[in-house]
Amino acid sequence: MQREECIYNLIPKVVVVPEKPKRYSSTHDPNTQPTASTFGLHGKTKLLGSNLGEEKPCSPPEQTKTFGKLHEAPNPKEYVKKQSKCKMPETKAAKFNYSGPRKPALVKADEKPVMGLKTSKNFITANAVEAILDVPGNRARAKKEPPVYRNKPDYGKVPEYLQEVKQEIEQENEMIEEFVRQNNNILADQEPKVEPLGEDERMKLVDALKAKWDHVNQKYQKLCHNVSFDTQGKVRRKETYEKELTQLEKDIELLSKGGVAVTRDY
Repeated sequence: MQREECIYNLIPKVVVVPEKPKRYSSTHDPNTQPTASTFGLHGKTKLLGSNLGEEKPCSPPEQTKTFGKLHEAPNPKEYVKKQSKCKMPETKAAKFNYSGPRKPALVKADEKPVMGLKTSKNFITANAVEAILDVPGNRARAKKEPPVYRNKPDYGKVPEYLQEVKQEIEQENEMIEEFVRQNNNILADQEPKVEPLGEDERMKLVDALKAKWDHVNQKYQKLCHNVSFDTQGKVRRKETYEKELTQLEKDIELLSKGGVAVTRDY
């Protein structure tokens, strides 16, 4: 991409040459061989890897026998005692001075209690005299008159907590009334409608029940002549027919009385 011409390009730019830092030079001699170990330097023969650098002067044999300086054998009687190396501050025990009353000393095991002591004090009379001569409390001494409740600022007013309780009771009564009203409306809507049954329809139902009774009775007569009912199916069928016949007889008797009312679901 070609640069656009600008008048500032005619101004010569100043080139700043960075200053070259000094060269690092080590303080150690580069011609010295590296040092590996300082062991085995007390004799004339050097061990492998003992000292690969410049030779060091030999140490006396007494100092190179062991690691460090050889100490004398310890004395078993001069062992370190407890807190011998700890400097504890010297504190003086404070003296306890008490001049007040003290409790009586404890009864010793060989001492016998005093027996046969009696008193002539009448505790009932003494208590009555103390109650009569007793000084009343601070409130009675400060105000000798009895309290006058009608002078209080809230005299004759209903307490605030009773008003809150009254409001809660009214709200609960309103909720109960609304609930009862809604349930009455629901029950009124769900109440079935009763209508009297016509005479022709009643006679048709009686005839149909009698025909059904004859049909069930025929099946029952075919089964009831058996002497033994050896299977559960026979016993169950016999009991079913008996129940049907009994229920049909009750229905026929009820419809034969007349004045029957029925409910119709729309």
